[in-house]
Amino acid sequence: MKRLLTAIALLLTFTASWADSPLTSTHFAEAYSDHEMVQTANELMQNDIPTTLLNFLADKHAPVDVRLAVVNKIGWNFDGTTMGAQLCEYLMGRYHVKNEAKLVKKLDAKTLAVYAYAKAMSNYFDVKAASELGHMAVKKNKDKSFSVALISALIDAQHYLDNDWSKIYPVVANVLHDGSLHLDMRQEAIDNIMEYIDLYKSEM
Repeated sequence: MKRLLTAIALLLTFTASWADSPLTSTHFAEAYSDHEMVQTANELMQNDIPTTLLNFLADKHAPVDVRLAVVNKIGWNFDGTTMGAQLCEYLMGRYHVKNEAKLVKKLDAKTLAVYAYAKAMSNYFDVKAASELGHMAVKKNKDKSFSVALISALIDAQHYLDNDWSKIYPVVANVLHDGSLHLDMRQEAIDNIMEYIDLYKSEM
């Protein structure tokens, strides 16, 4: 019965958002619509991501929550299936490495989280590799960034969508209630994410 009620709620969410998964139903970029880079992402008319945005996504000094919002917006503004590959290529050129394994070692936690999210959004039907990258970002997360932890959890939630709905709410809620993390994401963005994730609370 619980599964049926959840399915009905998800159907209603699907009808409203044309999507039905932790990655595709959380449009948190809306909370950052006042930011220039998010506005630029919203104006994209093709799959080639301009250097301006790639440079911003790769900038470790740029706010990680805004960078994640840009990825979120790109993923919804067009197909987005090459976003992860484009960002990977750009980062490898920036860090002068020849493969992803060497790149991952060089990236700071926040940029790695941005890359993991871009990779996940590019192929949300198979997020295993992106999930592993997210976990690596969390391990590197010495600044205790809430955004890094939350985006990793959201990717994990996407993975659990195919095999264990009971883990979807807890994996994200555990981050939400972790008082040791530095809150570096707008509340409106968090509310947007949890509005969807809360649908799985009854599956616990």
